[in-house]
Amino acid sequence: MFKPQQCALLVSLACAGQAYAANVPEFAGDPVVVTATRQPQSIAKTLSDVSVITRQEIEESGVRDLVQLLARQPGVESASNGGAGTNASLFLRGANPKHTLVLVDGMRIVSASSGTSALEHIPLAQIDRIEIVRGPASSLYGADAIGGVVQIFTRQGEGAPVWGLNFGGGDRGTFRSDASLTGKTGETAYSFTVSREQTRGFSATNPKAGYYTYNPDRDGYKNTAYNARVTQTLSPGHDLSLQLFQTFSETDYDETRDARDMLRARQTGASIETRNQLSSNWKSSLRFTRTEDKQENFTAGNMDSRSSLYATEQNEWQWQNTIDTALGGLVAGFVYTDQHVNGNAYYFPQGYSVTSRDNKAGFLGYQGEFGRHLLQASVRRDVNSQFGGKNTGSIGYGIRLSEEWLVRVGYATAFKAPTFDDLYGSYKPNPLLKPEVSQNVEAAIKWRQGGSHAELTWYRNQIDNLIVYQNNLTGALNKDARINGVTLSGGRSINSWDISGSATYQDPKDKQLDTQLIRRARAFAQLNASYDWGRALTGVEWKVSGRRPDTDFNTGKSIWLSGYSVTNLFADYRINKNWTAVARLDNVFDKEYETAYGYNTGGLGWYLGVRYVSK
Repeated sequence: MFKPQQCALLVSLACAGQAYAANVPEFAGDPVVVTATRQPQSIAKTLSDVSVITRQEIEESGVRDLVQLLARQPGVESASNGGAGTNASLFLRGANPKHTLVLVDGMRIVSASSGTSALEHIPLAQIDRIEIVRGPASSLYGADAIGGVVQIFTRQGEGAPVWGLNFGGGDRGTFRSDASLTGKTGETAYSFTVSREQTRGFSATNPKAGYYTYNPDRDGYKNTAYNARVTQTLSPGHDLSLQLFQTFSETDYDETRDARDMLRARQTGASIETRNQLSSNWKSSLRFTRTEDKQENFTAGNMDSRSSLYATEQNEWQWQNTIDTALGGLVAGFVYTDQHVNGNAYYFPQGYSVTSRDNKAGFLGYQGEFGRHLLQASVRRDVNSQFGGKNTGSIGYGIRLSEEWLVRVGYATAFKAPTFDDLYGSYKPNPLLKPEVSQNVEAAIKWRQGGSHAELTWYRNQIDNLIVYQNNLTGALNKDARINGVTLSGGRSINSWDISGSATYQDPKDKQLDTQLIRRARAFAQLNASYDWGRALTGVEWKVSGRRPDTDFNTGKSIWLSGYSVTNLFADYRINKNWTAVARLDNVFDKEYETAYGYNTGGLGWYLGVRYVSK
């Protein structure tokens, strides 16, 4: 996994740093992140490519959904098969959508059939903050994290009880509302959120989708969701938490000409966790989670009899310990996961020949600070009932050249297990597929001074045994890919202005065919700027993307999607201490573009709303 000479060099550099008196400085207002190392850590000392999205940013921007919010971040691209609620794909650093691990408060949210997470159905109303770790993280989280990790943290209770209310409407009959209660009474902390969204939408497809698929109707969307969390302090340092969440959605899409097609989806999660301060430097947690992902399709106008069902049930036990020592922080744990799937359709009446698998894993992580030097490392062993054992690891080193400058380098390995669809599904499965494995090396230089910051990150991710569907004859195959890229990001806060942006150049390539991986651009960039007028905040978002390859699934031929640029406007007006009005204009110049061949993106859109917070 690692060459001994490399490890010895990094350790010697870290130990040499003890000669310096001053540790790496932190900056006022720096967020604390946990996803990068599974331990709380200031973002200034994290040796990973990390972004944090706060609740304030979500509210002020007025973005419509989670995918749109994530696409504002450096190194992130997205594609959607139509409007609200339709299948959405997220590309972190040019990796496949299946290479992004999605966690909700540490719970894996994934379909073991398709290998993706339904980000399009997670309401923004439930979210307190989001942490994005770009780059492989299997050495801490196991399978799926080849491209990175997106962890969503829902609202938690603290302080006096606070009520919240949001509602508003927009184009195409859009209406959204949510209500929340958070707080802490005595030794009991609580958080409750319920939300509702609906829209008449627009046609998901255009004529390029093909004669039998294109249907110029409105494809609407409905979503009802709730999230509840209660934490009881049993004694100082010992807490017991219970969490429940569900989303129920109905999405119209286009598969049958001149008839309605609909997807009913449900995501469910439940967890119970005990957190214990066993000593002054030892914290331990034990958690059980159960998640479900269920998707039912109804096609050709028959809304009484489903045409297909795909469901995943996942149970997970996790024991984690964090220990602070004189030489740094340690994290260690064990995870047991079992997955059960159910799949059937009129074209797949036999279902999966294998319907369950389990995974056992142990992991160990370390982070240390020695004067100007930072060291982070982690290793993990996974043993899967389907494909056997996998070892992954990561190591990172950083040096503070001055209070403003940090240079870091890192190396990590990761893997992705084939999905049940890949192995046993309805469309040319291949039970001989091997797990995808990757080796990633990266280097970055970060600068921070006052309200300004900038970071330049270079990465090279070699993915062996990449699972691709080459054509209608061969079905799923293992191939090799290589993704080289560089991202420049930064921001500046000066007086009443807040400006941030990023630009990425990458080369995501199929090594055998020497072709660019589909739906990913060689270059893309985004810019966000806002001005605080006192009681009002106004802002503009601008996004540009180069052309991208895709596949015409009617003919199997490769085509190219044109490059595009989109401009969005938003405003936030504080009416008084309790009420705030929000407005947003998407695609103000009504540009026509596609992120997936044959699917529409909606054009000009607007939204007006208000939110109330008791104080």
